[in-house]
Amino acid sequence: MAWAIGLCTGVVHGQLTTDNTLTPEQLVSTVLVGQGVAVSNVMFNGVPANTITDQVASFLGSGSNIGLGSGIVMSTGKAEVVGGSNNSYTLGMTGFTVAPANPSNMADPDLASVMGTTMQRCVAVIEFDFVPTGDSLLFRFAFGSEEYPEYVCTQFNDGFGFFLSGPGITGPFSNNAVNLARVPGTEVPVAINTVNPGVPGVFGGNGGTCAAADPNWQANTVYYVNNQPGTTVELDGFTVPITARAAVRCGQTYHIKMAIAHANDNLLDSAVLIEGGSFSSASVLSATVELPAGFSSITEGCLPAMVHVARPDTTQDAVIQLNYSGPGIMPSDLDTMPAQVTIPAGQPGISFPIAAMEDGLAEGTEQLTITATWTSACGQFVTDTVTMTLTEYQPLTITADDLYLACDEEQVQALATVQGGLGEVLVDWGPHGVGETVWLPGMENGTYTVTATDQCPKTVAATMTVDAGCELYIPNVISPNGDGSNDMWIISRRSPSGHTVKVFNRWGNEVYSSANYANNWRAQGLPDGTYFYVVTEGDTGKAYKGHLTVLGNGR
Repeated sequence: MAWAIGLCTGVVHGQLTTDNTLTPEQLVSTVLVGQGVAVSNVMFNGVPANTITDQVASFLGSGSNIGLGSGIVMSTGKAEVVGGSNNSYTLGMTGFTVAPANPSNMADPDLASVMGTTMQRCVAVIEFDFVPTGDSLLFRFAFGSEEYPEYVCTQFNDGFGFFLSGPGITGPFSNNAVNLARVPGTEVPVAINTVNPGVPGVFGGNGGTCAAADPNWQANTVYYVNNQPGTTVELDGFTVPITARAAVRCGQTYHIKMAIAHANDNLLDSAVLIEGGSFSSASVLSATVELPAGFSSITEGCLPAMVHVARPDTTQDAVIQLNYSGPGIMPSDLDTMPAQVTIPAGQPGISFPIAAMEDGLAEGTEQLTITATWTSACGQFVTDTVTMTLTEYQPLTITADDLYLACDEEQVQALATVQGGLGEVLVDWGPHGVGETVWLPGMENGTYTVTATDQCPKTVAATMTVDAGCELYIPNVISPNGDGSNDMWIISRRSPSGHTVKVFNRWGNEVYSSANYANNWRAQGLPDGTYFYVVTEGDTGKAYKGHLTVLGNGR
């Protein structure tokens, strides 16, 4: 249910305030228009705009939460009541309606395309011709409504449009116009069903209705401000300030139509606020830098940054001069330093890489500023700068200690230690896994390679060995002379296991054997000399053959 009431309130500090004492023509020429634009032929709802209308007013919003300091407001109701606190909400009402004194219900065909209906009420249209002195047009606006949030995703899709036509403009609206009132980065018009809280309204809202207007409508919540309750603006919800922009040709005549209307009823006011002085034209050049993902600087010897230089699309090539400066910045600091780049006709911008060279010098952190300058087709000298930080690369190292075991671990944990590098570092043990620690076989000898790769990207490697301690050590000399040193044939293994032992003399005669050798043979009764053995592991069956010298046996 909508409510139609009139409230008389005094001016409260911090609230958005309005002034309805200027005609639409005066509002356009003295409030809306800024530098670089000459206007003429201002009309309101199809007639010369030299009469005050209650659907258009100026506003001051610096103390409010609308995000615009001042400008003009167009409303489906009386523009003056957009200011003040959100009284309808604080009184528990669903919204606010104050009908204009002389509403026009003649549907605008371009609004019909935006709003999806020809049933329009309380239509307000300001249009005028203008001549820009630059090659771009821009202005800032915010759209708000009392339809929020209860009637989101319904047929009551109040909307508005800024329809620009003229040289070089080709669009789907009247006179080949394009609509500049769009969700940033898209062709989607701003309206109740495209920018909202992301939830259908409680009074008949259906998500499919919003999805039909924009399949990504719920992502547009970043542009929406919930104003329930609000103390400085009457509207229940509104958008953040949005910039409308277009490429134009200097010295040529263009036409713009700014229109707003109710959709399918005449209840719950909507309004669009346009920042004063922002309707302007200049030759624009912008320089920005895109750093490698996840980083705040350019690192020597690592991935480059991308510098983007852009200007409004024109029919001529744009030659951009580039200058590089900064304390301590030398030509040797950068991989490439193009003195100029050319943006081809019909293309809005161009990009080129900037990489810092790894010179091995201890220079600390440096600041690089790139200045782009251009003389536009309009004869305007424009410039922009972008600054980035250059940092030194900290060398990436990786180490992994060898492991010596006692043949008593099926698996063993290996550790790699990483130092330096840039950003996140991936430690890779190949088929054994990733991470600084992995588990390796512990019962067999092995040599393993581990690598570390950072986001520079640079890769270093280390090798480590695992000595499982499972190999037999078989002495080839014993001296059984009773002195307590090397008297017995000790076959050692870090993990002892019973072995089968056979010893032969040089003629091949067996002189000793044991099925479970206990490391206690002293070569009793055997003369000094060379003997031959076969030792077979008890657990693996592996056979070891070799010779054994007996010395000092006294024979």
